[in-house]
Amino acid sequence: MRADQDEAAALLDGLDLDTLLRALVRGRGYEAALRDPPGRRGWSDEQPGSLSFSALDERVERLAGLLATNRAQPGASVAILAPLGPEAVLSILACLRAGLSPLMLPLHGNELELLRLIEASGAVMALGSGRVGPIRPLLVLRNLAMRAFGTRFVGGFGGDIPDGVAPLDQLMASGAPHPLPPVVERPAVQVADARTLAGPQSISERELLGKALDISRVLKPMASSRIISTMVGGDLATLASGPGMAILTGVELLTLGLFNLGDLHACLEGGRKAHLVVPGAMEPALARSKLAGHKALASLVFVQRPGESRTYPALDRPDLAIVDIEVRSAAEIEVVRR
Repeated sequence: MRADQDEAAALLDGLDLDTLLRALVRGRGYEAALRDPPGRRGWSDEQPGSLSFSALDERVERLAGLLATNRAQPGASVAILAPLGPEAVLSILACLRAGLSPLMLPLHGNELELLRLIEASGAVMALGSGRVGPIRPLLVLRNLAMRAFGTRFVGGFGGDIPDGVAPLDQLMASGAPHPLPPVVERPAVQVADARTLAGPQSISERELLGKALDISRVLKPMASSRIISTMVGGDLATLASGPGMAILTGVELLTLGLFNLGDLHACLEGGRKAHLVVPGAMEPALARSKLAGHKALASLVFVQRPGESRTYPALDRPDLAIVDIEVRSAAEIEVVRR
C-alpha cells in the first residue's frame, strides 16, 4: 500500500487541474472535453452543447478574469449552485485559476441549509445556472446573497437571468479577458456532504487527483471513450469520479444533470465505450434493466454512501471493471475494486 502511495505521489508531483487542462489544450485542443445530455433543454431551457478542451480553457480564462475584477482576497470562497455539468466544471476551474476556493452547494438543500454553508465558508461570490427542473438556482442565490454577510457578487449562466444577477455568458463574450493576479498558492476545493449537508470541508487538488488516479487505474479509460456521470452535488466522490478523472485522463465527460433514463440510453449510443458512474443505491435497478447488458459499457463506478444498505441483485458482468467508492465523508473516500 505504501509503495502505491509513493508511486501516486510521484505521478502527481507538480500537477494540478490547470496544468493538466493546458497540456490537453496543446495536444488535443479540438477534442470534446465536456458534453451535455441530449435532453438538457427539457430541464434547463438551454440547448445541449459541448466544449472542446481549447474552448473550455478559453472560457475558464475569461471567467477567472471576470471573478478577479471583484478583487477578493486570495483563497476567498465562491459558492456554486448548479448541477455537475459544463457550468459547474467551468466555475470550479475558473475559481482555482483566479486563486479562489470553489464550494459546490448541494442542489437539494433548502435555503437555510445553503445559507449556513455559504456563511460557514465565507463566500464572497456565488455562481449558478438558471433552471434545473423545478429549482431556480439563481433566484435562490440572489435571495441568499441578500441574507449572507459578505456575499457581494452573484453571476448566472444561461439566457434567463433575473434582476440583480450578472449575466456571465454575456460578460465573458464581450471584450478581451481581464488580466489575472499571480496565484502564489493554489487554493483548496471545498465540499459538503451530499446526504447530510454537513461541511464545508477542504480538500487539496492533489487529494482530488489522487483519488481520480486510483479510480482510473482500475478503469483504464481510453481517450476515445467517455465518462457518463449521473451524480449530483460536489463532494470528493463526485468530483474525483467525474471532472477529476476526466481531466486527468483526457476523456470526455458527459453528465446527466437531472437523471433521465431516456437520456442515459441515448448517451450510451454512438459506438463509444462508456465508463458509467452511478449511486450505489441504483445497482439493483440497473442489474434488472436492459442497460446492464449494454455493449457500450466498459466499466461501472458505484458510489456507496453511508447509511445506504446494499440490496440485491448485484450486477453480474464479469467482463467489466467495477469500482465501489466507499464514502466516509464529503472529503474522505476509499476506492475498492470488485
